[in-house]
Amino acid sequence: MARILVLDGHSGAALAAARAAGMAGHWVTVGANRGLFAAAKLSRYCRLGFDYPVSTEDTNAFVDSIVEFVRAHTIDLVIPVTDWTLGPISQQRHRFAGLCRVAMPSQAALDAVSDKYGTIRLAGSLGISVPRTMLAKSTEDLEKWETPQFPLVVKDRFSVRWIKGNAVFGSVAYAYSAEDLRKLVAQRLQLAGDVLIQEFVSGVGIGVSCFVAGEKTYLPFQWQRIREIDPRGSGSSARKSIPLSPPLVSLSAKLITTMGFEGLAMVEYKKANDGRLILMEINGRPWGSIGLPIACGIDYFRHLIDWCLEEKLPPDVSSYRENIICRRAVAELTHLSALRTGRPANWPIPYPNFWTSLVAMSVPWHPGMCYDDVWLSDMRPGIAGITNWFQSRIKKKFLARR
Repeated sequence: MARILVLDGHSGAALAAARAAGMAGHWVTVGANRGLFAAAKLSRYCRLGFDYPVSTEDTNAFVDSIVEFVRAHTIDLVIPVTDWTLGPISQQRHRFAGLCRVAMPSQAALDAVSDKYGTIRLAGSLGISVPRTMLAKSTEDLEKWETPQFPLVVKDRFSVRWIKGNAVFGSVAYAYSAEDLRKLVAQRLQLAGDVLIQEFVSGVGIGVSCFVAGEKTYLPFQWQRIREIDPRGSGSSARKSIPLSPPLVSLSAKLITTMGFEGLAMVEYKKANDGRLILMEINGRPWGSIGLPIACGIDYFRHLIDWCLEEKLPPDVSSYRENIICRRAVAELTHLSALRTGRPANWPIPYPNFWTSLVAMSVPWHPGMCYDDVWLSDMRPGIAGITNWFQSRIKKKFLARR
């Protein structure tokens, strides 16, 4: 039995990690930012909760606290789940040498998968369909984009980056006119120094995930989005497992291994109206919907732990249950809340109807359906998450009226 510290306890992936590690018989502790609601700390598999300094406010204090906790509790493996903790720990990875293992790729590989612009360029060179993308470093660069078709996507090159010790969080926005575009680009340039401009791609989200070690991929898994938290585009609130597409799996594996990446990764695509699968991005870390492959029979975290601690590789051949639907209750509520607000002005494609979606989502369970957060065998995280969702919104409305 190993002693494992899972970070980012507020995230759905952390809850999946804590449950997977605990069910495998390991001693599990879950850490989270001070003052942040963290459902994973409420899991029956979490033996000890841990609050650390906010990683994006003081990276040194954050890493200091992790090192101290690891020493005090003889931790064998640390599993960072989000970019917010993975980045600072990777920058100071030398401090963990000889102390414990950390589930993360090399710095070079982490830099590669974190760079959305670099990913798009590499994918294009490998023959993978990508959206038309430009890296803008000044508003004058906008003149290079000939005959723009709106809307255009304006998004950061990194999910989070540190500039002079300060965290700059990535964002995604939509420009519906030349004036919108110039304004959004100017705002992001001031904060981040550069920004991506990308053609808008509508379609269904498709994901391919796998475990990577030694330039070889294992445990391929494929899923399709049913609903997104933000109907304009975001992580999924519901998704289902679908059969593997060997060509897509092969291309995804080539992209990931070319980067020198090792660990858990998910490659995200959009299936456009013309049938093309267009690359969106790579998650070179545990992703929010990782509960689905686990429910379908591929326990990525258990294999990650075995590899990190024992250098044990997964089997070459694996299978999983198809057509399994996995939902996240709190994300489904957020999806409905977004629909209740109504279709955004100028939104170019059909927008889900609130009442139709409510009816479709009202059946809480049927054979082949499961939840990321609500488990009968581990109820507290799911119930607390739903309660916190309502409480936070009631509090927000109350403060808005004051």
